[in-house]
Amino acid sequence: MKNKQTFLQKIVRGALIFLLLLVLCAAGTGIAAAVKYRQCAASADRAEIAKSAELTASSDVPIGSTVGVSAEIRAPWGRTLTELAVQPGKNSQLIGTPSFERIKTGWGFVVWKLNATVLAYRPGEIPAGSITAQIEGGAEKKQELNLVLPAFTAKALEVAAGDTPGIAGRIEHPVPPERVSMKWTLGAIALVLIFAILWYVLYRRHARRRAVPPWTAALSSIARIRDDLHSGSSNAANAITRLTDVVRGYLEIRFHLRAEHQTTREFLDEIHAGGPLEQTQREFLKEFLASADMVKFAKAPADVMAFDEAAVRAETLVRETTATEKEGKEKTK
Repeated sequence: MKNKQTFLQKIVRGALIFLLLLVLCAAGTGIAAAVKYRQCAASADRAEIAKSAELTASSDVPIGSTVGVSAEIRAPWGRTLTELAVQPGKNSQLIGTPSFERIKTGWGFVVWKLNATVLAYRPGEIPAGSITAQIEGGAEKKQELNLVLPAFTAKALEVAAGDTPGIAGRIEHPVPPERVSMKWTLGAIALVLIFAILWYVLYRRHARRRAVPPWTAALSSIARIRDDLHSGSSNAANAITRLTDVVRGYLEIRFHLRAEHQTTREFLDEIHAGGPLEQTQREFLKEFLASADMVKFAKAPADVMAFDEAAVRAETLVRETTATEKEGKEKTK
């Protein structure tokens, strides 16, 4: 029993020693790698071509077929491949974007593989091109490594006897719309809005006139002016001026006169020349409009009593000239 325990203790002790050695080896390797990386990163060692550029095909490449290009670069630790430029030979072009990838990491070095694709568009010998790799890091900070893109030959497409190559259809390029200056766009929008507002105002005004008979609207306006005056929100001079506008506007609509666009003298001359009003109504208008002009333009004194009297006579004028039922229906259509 004792011998068995001693044997097990030896096995455990050996395993622990083995694990300790593994840890020490790993630590030593890590330390060595770190030291090596710092040495490589600070050294002046340069990257080099590990494998020259090769083509997937080098002869009798049909026009329009792509040819793959690959190469390998070996560089010390601490170097980074930052840019790859490919310049194909004459009568060929680069397809897509060149790429690179790390394919191997060794002690103190890495290997990158470069990939590109070219296409010949004319038959014959395609001369060699160039590949330029930009590498950063190391004592030189930057390094440019140049590789040769091999030449190759391209052949024309073969057409069987009796076959006629077809002609491709026309390529339609969409025509971009003309750019319109922003200021013209805003100006057009502003004009549309202005016309829309004017149309709305005129339409509402016309609709309101058609919906409400002019005599009803005039009597309502006179009542509102009277209320404003007696409530103190308006004075007598202002009330008389407003009353004049109501009477003129009513006569314009009721009898198709130009009352609002004439002077008092012109309006009275038209009335006396055979207008639709009776003699008493004409006399009232002459007196009323003359008094209103004195208040409006000559700043003559005005009082509430004068307004009330004029308002009553104006209401009488409106009621006396109210259209008959048949005429009223025709006016409001």
